[in-house]
Amino acid sequence: MGSTEVGSLEVGKDATVTSAERHHDAPLVAAPSREDPVARLASAIAGGPAGWRVAPSRGFWRAATVLVLLAVAMLAGGVVQKQHCRAQGWSSPDMFWHACYSDIPVLYGSAHLGGASPLGPVDALRSPDLGQPPLAGLAMWAVSTVVSGDSRQAPRMFFDLSAAALAVALVVAVAAVSIAAGRRRSWDAAHIALAPVLLTAGLLSYELLGVALVATALLAWSRGRAVVAGLLLGAAACAAPAAAILVVPVLALGLRARAGRPALLFALTTCAVWVGVRLLVYPDLDAGIPDTWAGWRDASPGYGSLWLVPSLIEQSRPPHVPFWPAMTALSASAATTATLLGLAAVAVATVVLAFSTRRRPRLAHVALVATAGCLIVLKSLPVQSSLLLLPLVALAGLRWRDHLVWATTELAHFVGVWLFIAAATVPDRGLPAGFYLVLLVARLVGIGWLGAQAWRQAADPERDRVRTPVDGAEGEDDPLAGPVRFADDGFMVEPA
Repeated sequence: MGSTEVGSLEVGKDATVTSAERHHDAPLVAAPSREDPVARLASAIAGGPAGWRVAPSRGFWRAATVLVLLAVAMLAGGVVQKQHCRAQGWSSPDMFWHACYSDIPVLYGSAHLGGASPLGPVDALRSPDLGQPPLAGLAMWAVSTVVSGDSRQAPRMFFDLSAAALAVALVVAVAAVSIAAGRRRSWDAAHIALAPVLLTAGLLSYELLGVALVATALLAWSRGRAVVAGLLLGAAACAAPAAAILVVPVLALGLRARAGRPALLFALTTCAVWVGVRLLVYPDLDAGIPDTWAGWRDASPGYGSLWLVPSLIEQSRPPHVPFWPAMTALSASAATTATLLGLAAVAVATVVLAFSTRRRPRLAHVALVATAGCLIVLKSLPVQSSLLLLPLVALAGLRWRDHLVWATTELAHFVGVWLFIAAATVPDRGLPAGFYLVLLVARLVGIGWLGAQAWRQAADPERDRVRTPVDGAEGEDDPLAGPVRFADDGFMVEPA
């Protein structure tokens, strides 16, 4: 009897100790399979659910290493997705019917890139046939100089070499986000490594170069390196111009925290790099800005743009339908005005979000709202432009449900845009304007959905998995706070 009592006491003691030490033994790494329903379902297929004592992986099998390997595998899937064109060549309209179009091999021929080309880097970048942001164009030219051999196989070789270079950029992006997110949230970088859009849009252009530069800029800012972060974001804006919008949330949050000096230094460095790169490409006092502005101002709305909707409504009007909305296509000047007003509205909304929440919002949330809004109002929104959202989705800690909602609209639009373009050649086989209109609007709603989820989490920190304690482990205030990490709120507009 005594021994039984002793045994009972010992069991009770162990249980008490376990309960008291529950916080001490809380997982040091947030396991997606424990807190995300979609990840939990996926874990039944691969990996299995995480146990209670989840410890940080050490050695080779840490989060960054595993996610880098998965990211390379996903981008390899993108090569497979383009296989028909790799085998048969990128010819129109065949590449649209098979949805394997890519700017990379097409521009190789049309912009006269290649090792045997007499064009130097500056001449190649200034060529109107290239039509790429300066840094992306320079990277394309550099890769093209390695291509040699049969000219008929040169576009395919250029595509393969570019895929390898972009894989390196993707690896850098995944590693940077994994580190910037912090050890506990390092698996959130899976939002980049396993993103479905990598399969379809990852190899359309050199957009992943801009994604990598944005990710490293955010990492540098999180470490308090304002100048380095500005240098990297300026380079990112020269590879993916929409990245420049990130200056707005950094400035807004810096002013709210009364840490305007590092934020202003970041913004000025970004602008200086952008202007400096343009001066190298256009060695004139005006840095080629007037010509670039004139070309953009006079361009009509491009594929994927919100401002293309009136034209699509006009094209899709059924015959003998009197109540169809009377719309005409927006002119180039009207689309330019609408875009500028839209960008101004996005900047204002970003500042409002930064200053109106009761608790200072995390940079990732405000940046995701700004970037999503910027993409929605742009004059042209190519398929690959959405890749810029990936590091922000990961650092914002959004749920996979929200990611997949957006990815579904992206994949549907990816197929639809090529069929719509091909309809210009074979109208009765391609996608009619009305159907493309539905897919375009769905994609814009998907991008807006990401922005809305980021706004909700910023306004209500209890929805934020990064800040909310999970399984007894304390959350983090803001892994990307950097120079404003310990600053107190200075300016704030109390919500009604």
